[in-house]
Amino acid sequence: MSLLKKSLIISAILAAYIVVVAFAVDVNTGNNVCDVSKKTLFNGTQNPNGECVTTVMGEIPSKDKMVSTIIRFPKDGDTVQENQPFTIVTKTINLSAGFFDDPATQYYSFPQTLDDQGFIQGHSHVTVQQVVDENEPFDPQVFAFFKGLNDPANGQGELSVLVDKGLPAGKYRVCTMVAAFAHQPTLMPIAQRGAQDDCTRFTVVQQNNKRSLLSKLLRRK
Repeated sequence: MSLLKKSLIISAILAAYIVVVAFAVDVNTGNNVCDVSKKTLFNGTQNPNGECVTTVMGEIPSKDKMVSTIIRFPKDGDTVQENQPFTIVTKTINLSAGFFDDPATQYYSFPQTLDDQGFIQGHSHVTVQQVVDENEPFDPQVFAFFKGLNDPANGQGELSVLVDKGLPAGKYRVCTMVAAFAHQPTLMPIAQRGAQDDCTRFTVVQQNNKRSLLSKLLRRK
């Protein structure tokens, strides 16, 4: 078979593939998805029943300015005392923090934007969930603590929040959720990358449990 015939066959296959994909995208996930969707059109509120959002994605940073986060406290294996205040500390790079719209009336209402240096303008969140089963996904509707980190970061890129009432004894997972201005997850320029968020697992221990154990042992003597 000549090279020309091979090229024509390949071109025909590609053309057919493009037609099929284009048709499927137009019906299911094209830019007109909200015209054909059965979901309610969004209005800036958080709809627990789901909705269809028409806001465009907006500005995407270059790959050398992608977001990355680490949880500085609590780290994996750390312990804190039950029902005692403690501070969650995170550090994020390549985020212009402090940009936060009203989630009650402007949820998903604005595209992602970049500042003059090309960094995403946004904010972060932390969410803490109790570990029920290490081998099963967590129920996203159940959490022990949640807070938006809306302020600008300090000079080291750190954001923090006080868990003012502490937590009951148990095992927990804390995760960050970095977001753009209108609370949508940050959008990156390439698919193959490191995660922009972090999670750690820590333990909340009963107060003075070591002292209680010691006193029990002494009483036995």
